[in-house]
Amino acid sequence: MLGNVNLTQYERCYPSRLKKLFRSNLNYRTYDEFIPHMKNAVVGNIPPEIIKLFQTNKGEKIKAFQAALSTLTKYIRGFYRYAKKQNLIYYSFKDLRGKLPIFEQSLSDFANKHFEGILPQGVRAELKYVGKGAWGNVFSFSLRNAENEKIMHDKALKVYHNVKSPIERLSSIQNNYAEANFWTYLKFMAGHKLDKTQFTKHYISDLKSGYAMTELIDDTIPETTAQLNLRKIIRVKYSDFMNTPINKKLYDGGGFIKRLEFIEDRLVLRYFKQLWFRNSKKELDKVIKAFEAKIANPKTPHRDKIQEALRLFKQKQDINE
Repeated sequence: MLGNVNLTQYERCYPSRLKKLFRSNLNYRTYDEFIPHMKNAVVGNIPPEIIKLFQTNKGEKIKAFQAALSTLTKYIRGFYRYAKKQNLIYYSFKDLRGKLPIFEQSLSDFANKHFEGILPQGVRAELKYVGKGAWGNVFSFSLRNAENEKIMHDKALKVYHNVKSPIERLSSIQNNYAEANFWTYLKFMAGHKLDKTQFTKHYISDLKSGYAMTELIDDTIPETTAQLNLRKIIRVKYSDFMNTPINKKLYDGGGFIKRLEFIEDRLVLRYFKQLWFRNSKKELDKVIKAFEAKIANPKTPHRDKIQEALRLFKQKQDINE
């Protein structure tokens, strides 16, 4: 006789890491069901310029720096809510006007207090307010040495107003979880650095603390010389009309929706990428012939996946721009 299942002893399994999950697909409708329950909900890492500052115990200091960023993020979000409630600001921190520099200095002091013992002596952080979007506030994050010289290109620290999306119907494409998913998928799908594309560089997203760090877009950022065709390669469409480029660079990972021909199967995607990212027609023809030979052999592993990837690639010109 089968025994009764004791539901009080049942423990639901959640992903241990997000990297693999976020690389494989987009627009999950179940973010809220597993991310809040994860022990570690971080994708990416802090900028390499910061990691190079750690001469000893790098692993420990990276974790400590991430924890300090998390504390800073919660402080900023808490003050934003307090300022709104107390009518200190109406729309953004720019409403503080003459008091904005005092606020920025207080944030910098708060950050440096928590970076103490992590960053080398004499190195300090500086935060400046950039602006506000529908989903978060953005600050420039810079590091200076004892001589007050900048020691890295400024980063953009985006602090989301809410850790979880407050609008359920938009949760699969907007806010903290969905944007981290998009950045992770984009970097994997592109297969190379994003510096020369129309996207800024994403470093880290902490989904429990609700922040993301990307490269700050200014006049010194690398020019866009290799556009990523999102519709044909990644097969997503852009629905957010508010995400206008700065210096021809996109900085927001929200608002991207899968098209009907989005490649869901990871193996098909792997073979499709082998076809797409060819530097010359000669290389492409060589890969196509190799694929056709594999398809012709009934014993080829994943033969159906290779065939589907080739079919999708050959019809790519039929996808509307």
